[in-house]
Amino acid sequence: MASRPRERYTTFLVALGPARGSGAPVYAVRMGSAAEALAAVADKATNGEGPVIVGSLSTRTAKALALKPGETRRV
Repeated sequence: MASRPRERYTTFLVALGPARGSGAPVYAVRMGSAAEALAAVADKATNGEGPVIVGSLSTRTAKALALKPGETRRV
């Protein structure tokens, strides 16, 4: 019996505002694509700045944070 293909998730770091040096809040978002991660954080923007991907976390770090697929957490 063939098994189902496993879904792949990446933990993106998404900031609200300029990418560096602004003190803007940063969220860890575990999603399947960058577009999904940006959409998950877009509703949290209050100052008119759009979300920007500033990096990603390793699988080990995401497990240490206990992030589940589809979860968004401020870090």
